[in-house]
Amino acid sequence: MRLHGAVMGKNNHDALLYCRRLLIGLVLLSVLGACGSKVEPAPKKTSKSDEQEEVYRKYNIERGKRLVELGGCSQCHTPKIRTTLGYKPDKDRFLSGYTQDQRLPDLPYVEIMAGETEKTFYTTDATVWVGRWGVSFAANLTPDPETGIGNWTEDRFINIFREGKHFGQDGQIVSPMPLGVYSQLGFFELRSMFIYLQTVTPVPNNVPAHIPPWDELFEGRDS
Repeated sequence: MRLHGAVMGKNNHDALLYCRRLLIGLVLLSVLGACGSKVEPAPKKTSKSDEQEEVYRKYNIERGKRLVELGGCSQCHTPKIRTTLGYKPDKDRFLSGYTQDQRLPDLPYVEIMAGETEKTFYTTDATVWVGRWGVSFAANLTPDPETGIGNWTEDRFINIFREGKHFGQDGQIVSPMPLGVYSQLGFFELRSMFIYLQTVTPVPNNVPAHIPPWDELFEGRDS
């Protein structure tokens, strides 16, 4: 299914603004990773008491929330509502990824693949990205067990940033997602992000799989 959308470029101020905000967040996140993170150190666990476990859990949730915010995760992974003031994040679908019943935006797919366009990639509300790699969609990061990361293990989440594999798939990530920046975060920072993501409201949303550049969507491109 296909939905109209504006091409990211000179006439799409909203998409450009999202990209700028994301870039700022990534710079801050990179600094945190390079410096070993300026977030307060975790409280020491001296016993297995329920009270201390809860304190440690709350600490990880708060730190994970800060890292997710600094990393600009919501800029791409939260669906947007189009208003008279531009695209606004839909708080009811926080971090749920590209909406499953949304149609693809009307973009110059053939021209993109043929290298006839000015930009290296295109987007509308930053939940879908189109370039020479094909079409990629922002994943569902909510803890929904069927369509999100509710059934994921901590190790599986962390390995995405260590191995560069796509969310929920076996292949390498083929999108503008800046894994090189996120991979600078340490184990405990990524762990905190995962713990926090498990606390957000689960949203059932089955995000489409990546569309490869040889799909019929790009028929008519130069060979």
